Order: sequence, then C-alpha cells, then structure tokens
Amino acid sequence: MKRRLHAGLCMTAIGGLLVASLGATAAVAAEKPGDDVLSALAATAQTDEAPDVLSSTADPASVGVTVPGNSSDPIVIASGNAAIEVTLPGAAADAVTIGDGLVGFDGGDGSTSVPVAKMDGSVQLISVIDGPSSPTEYRYEFDLPAGATLNRVEDGGVAVKAADGSVLFGVLAPWAVDANGDAVATSYAIAGNALVQHVAHGSSNAYPVVADPWRGGTWVESWSWYSGATRIAMTPTLFAKAACPGNVVCAATWQGVAQSELANAQVTSGNKTKINRATTGNQIGCHMVGGAFKSPWNLETDAADKGLLGFIASACN
Repeated sequence: MKRRLHAGLCMTAIGGLLVASLGATAAVAAEKPGDDVLSALAATAQTDEAPDVLSSTADPASVGVTVPGNSSDPIVIASGNAAIEVTLPGAAADAVTIGDGLVGFDGGDGSTSVPVAKMDGSVQLISVIDGPSSPTEYRYEFDLPAGATLNRVEDGGVAVKAADGSVLFGVLAPWAVDANGDAVATSYAIAGNALVQHVAHGSSNAYPVVADPWRGGTWVESWSWYSGATRIAMTPTLFAKAACPGNVVCAATWQGVAQSELANAQVTSGNKTKINRATTGNQIGCHMVGGAFKSPWNLETDAADKGLLGFIASACN
C-alpha cells in the first residue's frame, strides 16, 4: 500500500453507530459478514489516490442524511442550500449491516453501494467493485429542485446549479483505486439528471476496486472577524478541505463557491463587500491548494490581490 496523503482528514472513524439512526427499515437490516467490503473501504486510507473513506464519519440522521432501508428509495441529503435525493446504482436491495455503523446495498451485479455520511453533512456514495465482470458504469439518479441542472466543471467534478446559475451542491472530481492502492481511470458523464461514473477497471486490476462520487453542500463550517475587521478566520468544512489539495485547477473552479457562501453568511453589506473582493477569493483558493488541512484559513481582506498563482507562490500570505 502507498503512504497516506490525507493525514489531516484521518480522524478516528466513529465506530458502533446505531443502525437505527438510518431509519426504521434499515434498523432491522439483516446481519451478514461485511468484512470484504469494510476492508476495501479501510484500505483507501493507505493510498495516495483516495481519501480515507472511514475518517470523520457520522450518524446520518445527525447531519441531515436519510439512508433508506431499501435502495429502491433514494438517499436524502439535506445539507447545503436545498435538500436533494439520490438513487443508488444497481438492483433494488435491502440495507445490510457491514460494520462501523455502515450499511451496504448489493447491486446484484458484482458491486455493493455504501453511502458514507460525513460530519459536515457531505456524503460519499461508494461503489465496491468485486471483479472484472462487474459493471464499468455506475448511474446515480438525482431528483433535483425545479430548474436545477447537473454541470461538469473544469477539474472533472460536477456542480448542481440552480436556475439562476448559483451553485447548490458540488460533486468532487471522481477517484477509483484497486486493492493494491493503484489508481483506476475514472470520469463522470451527465445524462439528464443522472450522474454516471465510468470506472475503467479490468483484469489487470487487483480487486475489489473502490470508487465514489463525494457530494457536499457546504464549504464554511464557521468564521470570525478580528484585527479591526479586516481579517477573517474561516474554518472550512471537511468537504472543503478534501476538495483540492495540490490542485490549482480545482481551486480555481470551487473558490468562488466557497467565497459566495462566506459572503452570504455576513450580516452587514460592508463585510459582504470585503469577502467578495478578488483578493479574498484568491486567498481561499490558495488555502484549498496549499493549506487545505490547516484550520482556520486566515484571509486578509485588505491585502493587495496577487491572483491565485501569486498567493500560492507566497504561501497564501
């Protein structure tokens, strides 16, 4: 296995979450061994290619996530600007306990779907792929608010945009890894209101292969002004920290969304103006790239704007 990349995210997973929190039907999900699936999820912590799936997990109900008892019903994700429903790929199946407070849904095609709720209300929709005969495409049907659409963004992720063009949710760029920790080529396609993840696995890979879309709705956990109300300390969510480490294209894609969320949280028009300055947005992007796991992100709203690359060159100062 390869070394960890996401050390800042590797908090101890919350074990023993009550399956009852997943809803009345899921609470009575039949027990069966889930060692293979759980081991595959745990292995992502040792790779350079994927986040630690079992870090910072949460009781779904406590973060506004509803996991159904059967995958014919959608997962409901309430974090962010609007609730959204997502139906998992594969045949309808009852939830089965796999361990660590998680349930899985057997797709009937050599794959298992495992929704993993995070403490910030974001959700990883994991596919654990058993072998070379398993599907190479995994289709997630979104029930979007009226007028909302799925839109590809430059870094390979997807933005869910409202009719007015504002971003309701983000889906981070896809990843997939095999059992040796090696990257597997993967990408998204959009088919109407469906997000389709293509995973180019095959006989050259070690199985199981793990892949996911990570969907989140919030970028700002908290904030506070200091230094004469020219500097703001922004505490990013887990989703924001995980989005763009080392990836300038990703930061350029998402920094404006995080900036808008922070600006909209301000009470006074003067503070909104400070947050909406180009320099503030580029400092947010810089932290996404080079200081993602540092918290809080200190933003100097009166600093001369250096552009995203300029702030990266000066360590966000």
